Amino acid sequence: MTDDSASEDQSGEQEQLAREIGEELTDAFVAYVRGDVAFEDLTFGVYDALSDLHVIASGDYVLEDDDGSGQEAEHDSEQ
Repeated sequence: MTDDSASEDQSGEQEQLAREIGEELTDAFVAYVRGDVAFEDLTFGVYDALSDLHVIASGDYVLEDDDGSGQEAEHDSEQ
């Protein structure tokens, strides 16, 4: 695999992960409007999602299976 191909693969992967984070935020916002989620929990979740997005954008992550139900971004190092 060439460096350009690997870079394109990572870019596509990063875009997919960003879309998944966006979908999760949409679900959380709807849950908040419905009264299913407290504002404090929503705020923490949004901060957590933005932190994950920052790690994904930096490329400093490793994908691991999450009990076979999908993939989840994991930090390589603590920030």
